[in-house]
Amino acid sequence: MDEQIRKVHQGQAHMSKKHRVEFRLWQVLTSSWARHPMGFQKAHPFTLKHRKEFEALDKQIRDHWESVKQPEWEYRHKVAFKNKLERILADFLTRPLKLVITGSTVSGVGTANSDADIVLCAPEIIYPLPRDMEDDGRLFTISKDEMKRLFRSRIGVVLRRCKRVLDEADLGVKIDYVDAQIPLLKMRGETVDEVTGNTFNMEVDLSLSNELFISSLHNTHLIKGYTKVDERFAPLVTLVKMWSFISGVRDPQRRRFNSYTMTLLVIHFLQCGLPRPILPNLQAMFSEFYALDENCFPERVDLDADIPEPLPELIGYDPIGLSVAELFYLFIAYYSTLDLRHNVIRIKCGRISKRDFNNDRQPRYEPMRMVEDDDENDIKLTPWPHRFHEVYIEDPIDEHNPGRTVDDWEIVRNAFADTLNVFNRIDDPEQAKHFLFPDLEDLTARILKD
Repeated sequence: MDEQIRKVHQGQAHMSKKHRVEFRLWQVLTSSWARHPMGFQKAHPFTLKHRKEFEALDKQIRDHWESVKQPEWEYRHKVAFKNKLERILADFLTRPLKLVITGSTVSGVGTANSDADIVLCAPEIIYPLPRDMEDDGRLFTISKDEMKRLFRSRIGVVLRRCKRVLDEADLGVKIDYVDAQIPLLKMRGETVDEVTGNTFNMEVDLSLSNELFISSLHNTHLIKGYTKVDERFAPLVTLVKMWSFISGVRDPQRRRFNSYTMTLLVIHFLQCGLPRPILPNLQAMFSEFYALDENCFPERVDLDADIPEPLPELIGYDPIGLSVAELFYLFIAYYSTLDLRHNVIRIKCGRISKRDFNNDRQPRYEPMRMVEDDDENDIKLTPWPHRFHEVYIEDPIDEHNPGRTVDDWEIVRNAFADTLNVFNRIDDPEQAKHFLFPDLEDLTARILKD
């Protein structure tokens, strides 16, 4: 987090409650108004001209959201399964631990039959690693990346032991150990809800964290807060995720965005892509309630708790009264004109800023090499020269780059532009005679053919 932002939060401690609220309002307005509403001036007249068509599309979107959103019984079933895992592992590991559900299951944007991400938080399960190691009389300084690799190896050992215990517990699901960048246990199987009797294809990804700070939990907490600010946020996120998968924008295996990044793109758009923000900067307003980074976060997270104080009336004030369908169109128009190669999205600060390649902390490739220091007789691991990531989106919690999966922004931006053209052809005199305004099926099924 910027030093200036940190000083701002520190300075609030010396203010009276009244002045603190006024200062937060000023801070939110000044940060959120550092906006980048590219494309709005051109795109908004189109939504006004075709208001009736957008109203029909909006009804389809809302009906679809009601049909696909996660039912309450499914959420309770996942929580009950989590509690069962916690009891089994607590008896086995004999150390303080806690299982927490993160991701869309509890963030308010989850859909039916979605998988559950569960984190096994056990701070005492992995003992600290030394910073230095000796070999043949020479001192090896372990780099931060090497420390991560050693931790990853030990996490894998613990998860494989957990797998053996869970297999013996006969949970009715198949459990596989996945040796990925983040090791985890994948659980898959058909289960029956004891209350409703409904069958459910349970899919769980269980990971392990030896730290008190769990970034995925605080990300989930922040997203859940935004679902409470505006009721259009959740259906818009669901539509964007569905569209992005069909259009190829969301496909990390093909070097495109992942699902979490698409949610961040929606948050940024609703903060900075319109003349007035629909979503505020919750981290700036309630720094004691939402995490800022790994050094400043609430000790207890209650996902069901309401936002501590009423939001200022100006925040969320939408004089235009945009529907979800209109917001989706403006979302597409915004990113079809935005240059993410030279701009950085910073949700924590509520703004977009020019990218500083001289101070870019997120490399695309960073293999390690051994370099011997003659003066100190040390051998240290140092990174090779690297290229920078194509896209930089600053995570609102731990400041890593969720946009690092994209290797060609122009291809992604062209997908936004192609979707925009599906709408705009209605104003083309040569095509308007045979053109029907796109419906939900057009946006999610036939977009590539168009």
